Amino acid sequence: MVESSFVYNSVEITWLKHAGFKIKGSKVLYIDPYDIPKELEKADIILVTHDHFDHMDVKSIKRLSKDDTVVVHPTGCIIEGYESCEVKTGESVNIKGVEIKAVPAYNINKPFHKENCVGYIVSIDGVRIYHAGDTDRIPEMREIEVDIALLPIGGTYTMDLDEAVEATRDVKARYYIPMHFGAIPQTEANPEEFRKKVENAVILKPLF
Repeated sequence: MVESSFVYNSVEITWLKHAGFKIKGSKVLYIDPYDIPKELEKADIILVTHDHFDHMDVKSIKRLSKDDTVVVHPTGCIIEGYESCEVKTGESVNIKGVEIKAVPAYNINKPFHKENCVGYIVSIDGVRIYHAGDTDRIPEMREIEVDIALLPIGGTYTMDLDEAVEATRDVKARYYIPMHFGAIPQTEANPEEFRKKVENAVILKPLF
């Protein structure tokens, strides 16, 4: 049975939909929450990878925020009304005891993501999680070593499933979770094909 959540060393990773995830350990984090239809546990930190509507969803950010929520976003994103932390590619910050590093995310042969886009490596309670953001397979992935990698597979705007499989040979991770498919047009992909081709793949179903 496919679940929406995966637990690794007491850190729970829940796929919301699209590129949106909740990460819960000693703190509650959300990455790219999009089209959140109901109240969920409030966030200590919200991370935004770039300013497209399906990643910087201000309504969802508002729904998940409390008075002291910090919104982390790349240079060029403007998020008003919240305590925010702007990061540049390659920069690391520590927020509420959570280490966050912004890493490259971009398209090689597509026009959609070139500047002001990042992925993140999040270190929480000793667990390192890589959220690739909207990206193709890029050379910088060879430098990433984590416990869990969240990789887009939907194509069109990001790498497709076959490219993501190739990317698992670059990114060193214990587990690989596919994302960014099925929620918006032109991102259809079969995660079971990813499972067949990737050892230690974890398939989640979207919460919404």
